[in-house]
Amino acid sequence: MAVPATSGAFLQLVEKSGLLTPELTVSVSKNLNREEDSAKLAARAFVTAKLLTVFQAKQLLKGRWRGLCIDNYRLLYPVGAGGMGYVYAAQEEGSDWHVALKVLADRFRRDAAMLTRIQLEAEAGMRLKHPNILRTWSTNRFDGGQGEFHYMVMELVKGISVQEMVCLQKPIPVWRACDVVRQAAMGLQHAHDKGLVHRDVKPENLLVRTDGSVKILDFGLAMIDEHDEEFSMAMIMGQDRLGTADYVAPEQSINSYRIDHRADIYSLGCTLYYSLVGQPPFPYESVSVKIRCHRQKRPKAVTDFRDDVPDSVLQILEKMMAKRPERRFSEVEQIAVLLESESRKEPVEFSFERILRARGRLAKRRELERLQRQRKDAESTQAHANTIVAQDNGATIASTDSNPAKAVERKGSVDS
Repeated sequence: MAVPATSGAFLQLVEKSGLLTPELTVSVSKNLNREEDSAKLAARAFVTAKLLTVFQAKQLLKGRWRGLCIDNYRLLYPVGAGGMGYVYAAQEEGSDWHVALKVLADRFRRDAAMLTRIQLEAEAGMRLKHPNILRTWSTNRFDGGQGEFHYMVMELVKGISVQEMVCLQKPIPVWRACDVVRQAAMGLQHAHDKGLVHRDVKPENLLVRTDGSVKILDFGLAMIDEHDEEFSMAMIMGQDRLGTADYVAPEQSINSYRIDHRADIYSLGCTLYYSLVGQPPFPYESVSVKIRCHRQKRPKAVTDFRDDVPDSVLQILEKMMAKRPERRFSEVEQIAVLLESESRKEPVEFSFERILRARGRLAKRRELERLQRQRKDAESTQAHANTIVAQDNGATIASTDSNPAKAVERKGSVDS
């Protein structure tokens, strides 16, 4: 992966990437001196001409030309990153159609559980057609010269997550929180009617567009049918279906395979709580403590944080977050009906570019933390192995000579 220094080297990478036709490349390159002009100057010229995005230009300047075109899609810029991989805005070749491509991270390309999970997410997404659920168009495999990988083609939504909204506007108005949950409830009802349980409803998985409409994301943990072959394979391969500890239903943490749609109602209740309060119901660091609290404790009252939430909303929230499933609403659409009078769907003001920059910083921090944990685990494993080897060596020396002095002398001669 050679980093280009001259404009000539940069142009070679543009050609290799497949991002532009020769005619478009020449329209800019004719004004460049291949030997004397720098690669940065060439990149700037292509961005100024609106032929390359800033993301594409930066990747090429790093020598990363592979993977900028996936099948007939051109990656434009990243829109998010998660535990499975990355999501990019992309444009279909020869058209103005923009989509989102979800690409598995390199480390999961041969992970059977993750491959099954993306297949399940795609299957769930393609089955659902509702204005409050992010559409999935297809799932495909691509080999760009560095091994085959899987990706999904999805609807591109330029929105802000409820988590991001709360971080920017804490606390958000009651009518806004109610409307977000109302719309999410309608989308979840459609999923439940189709036999799907989302299993990971949380603020991060609810996107709000500028017009105030809500989209539910990430059906990667969705349970379609526990007897389905792919679902069974995910269970065999140890795929985590617990969900996120801050929003997980009590029964889901006990047996994540023996739940029904009421687990989504609990998680949606936790999301409403977060939207109103600005923090999860049980904001502790320990996952085990969070799970125990979901099973046994009541969260701090919303009225301890604000006094403008109507009693009717508090009663709805309490029933959504009941510990026992049978004490919750029987159907999530009941919540949508009850929240109607307290909801207002109004435009949301935010800078999508600012949101993208914040997501980029968060993704870098999470990746750094992951690498640090990986390195720490490796060091711990090596230290444990060294201890075992040292203990084994000591036992061998002791067993071959009953005289400690001679044993030490012999060990020294071996080490030397």
